Amino acid sequence: MITTTLHSRKLLLVTGKGGTGKTTLSAALGRLAAERGRRTIVVEIDNFQPSLTAIFGRAPVYEPARVAPNLDVCNITWREALTEWLERTVPAQRLVKLILEHKTVQTFLDATPGARETMVLSRLLTLTEQYDQVIVDMPASGHAVSVLRVPHVAVSLMPGGPVGKRASEVLRLFKSGTTGLIIVALPEEMVVNETIELWEKLHHEVPELPRPTVVLNRAASPSLSDDERRLISRLGGLGLQGPAAELLLSGQWEADLEVATAEAITRLGAEVGAGLIVLPRLGSLGGFEGGPEKVVRQLAAALQRQALAERAP
Repeated sequence: MITTTLHSRKLLLVTGKGGTGKTTLSAALGRLAAERGRRTIVVEIDNFQPSLTAIFGRAPVYEPARVAPNLDVCNITWREALTEWLERTVPAQRLVKLILEHKTVQTFLDATPGARETMVLSRLLTLTEQYDQVIVDMPASGHAVSVLRVPHVAVSLMPGGPVGKRASEVLRLFKSGTTGLIIVALPEEMVVNETIELWEKLHHEVPELPRPTVVLNRAASPSLSDDERRLISRLGGLGLQGPAAELLLSGQWEADLEVATAEAITRLGAEVGAGLIVLPRLGSLGGFEGGPEKVVRQLAAALQRQALAERAP
């Protein structure tokens, strides 16, 4: 029940190599959860050019904004997150204003290891108290590791202060069983390698995080028989021209993608040992007319079919 389990999580962290479709997946998960009646928010982190704008038709800002029934979006910028954290921590609002306007304090905060990331993660913690599900479109692989390991840095450097206390609360959330980690991959050797390396780093540096669910995006379903593969291979040596060559090239590409998909599934299962969700190339579901929003709806439908298949006897 991999897909069903993801829908039950309070916090979903979605990452992976850039270009794998993690933003589209985050939006699809958010739409699906909202349609099931859960109060849901899809979150970007300190993104100067928010990716969710093209999907939902409005640029997410710090304060959550409604884009569909039960579905909000936001973009957690660190300055606003710092202001909110100070207002929760410092009792006098006059002191908050002085802190925010003091250049020396700002320089200190900019230079303090993990201060920016701790404020952002603190905001995520607050959102989990307000929504049924918080889906976070994390930065790509390496940057995601840098963000998620910060609570350990903060606890070690400031164990007794309010920053360390908040970081400890974030780590407890990671470990609580209500957090899910999703790594989006493609059936390409380089992407599979990076997916495996990403999980190894996260497991080592943030052991509180659960084992991930890997979403293999743009995968090919087995469609060619062994005889058809052999025929394609033999035709490749005949020097075909024109439309016949284009048709052969299409068949070769399909055969290669099916092999790459099978190899990716085997490697990810063996080396990550995670639950695996395999999603199709969306072009096979009717093309891309309608733009990013339609792609998100197609992906949400694919996730829904996956959930139904898991529940079937």
